[in-house]
Amino acid sequence: MAKKIIGLSCGRKNGNSENFLKTALMEAEKMGVQSEIVRVNELRVLPCSACGGCGATGKCPKDDTDWILENTLLANRDTGIIVSAPVYHVRTNGYLLCISEKMNHLFRRDPDLFKRKKMGAAISVGGSGYDGWTSLGLPTMNLFLQHFCILVDQIQINHCNAKGGALTPDNQWAIDRCKQLGRNIVNALNTPAEQVSYMGEDTPVSCPVCHCNILYIEKDFPEIACPVCQVHGTVNYIDYKYKVSWNTEDAKHSRFSEANELHHAEWMKRHADEERPQISLAETQEKIRMYDDYGKFIRPEKAGIESK
Repeated sequence: MAKKIIGLSCGRKNGNSENFLKTALMEAEKMGVQSEIVRVNELRVLPCSACGGCGATGKCPKDDTDWILENTLLANRDTGIIVSAPVYHVRTNGYLLCISEKMNHLFRRDPDLFKRKKMGAAISVGGSGYDGWTSLGLPTMNLFLQHFCILVDQIQINHCNAKGGALTPDNQWAIDRCKQLGRNIVNALNTPAEQVSYMGEDTPVSCPVCHCNILYIEKDFPEIACPVCQVHGTVNYIDYKYKVSWNTEDAKHSRFSEANELHHAEWMKRHADEERPQISLAETQEKIRMYDDYGKFIRPEKAGIESK
């Protein structure tokens, strides 16, 4: 079967993030790989409302999210994914976040997704980038990719604001870097999954799984963890430089590994089973009715929530 790359474009039509995505795909096609683009903002994408419809039918009944996921996540193993999205407010934009939070039901349809054999890459584009204004771009994109992909490459591009800015002389470096990203994911598609390694940039404190450098202190310093992958480590200061000694077992079994995804699903089910008897208690039901009846809600005169 011919190799193919799906581009998931989450920004403006012909905007900067889409142009960087097209650059990577053009380069991939030079290497004999086919490409297709899913332009998300032309589709219907809504936040999850916890309606439970996907649990009953296996698909979200309210928008096109499942069509998007079926043509990216559930595409055959010879299909790689490049996700490109803008940063509007520190983290990746709402389209990709809405898609990300509607992924859980997919694992009931295809348990093999847990095996994370698909090749993936990310392009995050911000208009500023100074003082950390794009610092959560790649980490929040990885909340989507790490569920099912081996991360091959990623890049944060900053100072690219006005439409057309991607193609200016000042951003030629970013065009060149996206070409390299396209070549990297093609090379990964032609390599056995167990031999694929990350080909992007790293820092001395980058997580060994998502390769982002946003860290949090879970209990007390110097013990830290990656908030995306839940890989733990210890910060060391040696020869006037900081370095993180990462837990190698955590890296093998990160938050989105097959074992931990299954554990999380089982934990959620067990906890729900424990809650139900308490929810059915008369005292709980009385509280539920009281809270349901409480509140003065306001809305604009012409408000209406569009739904299917």
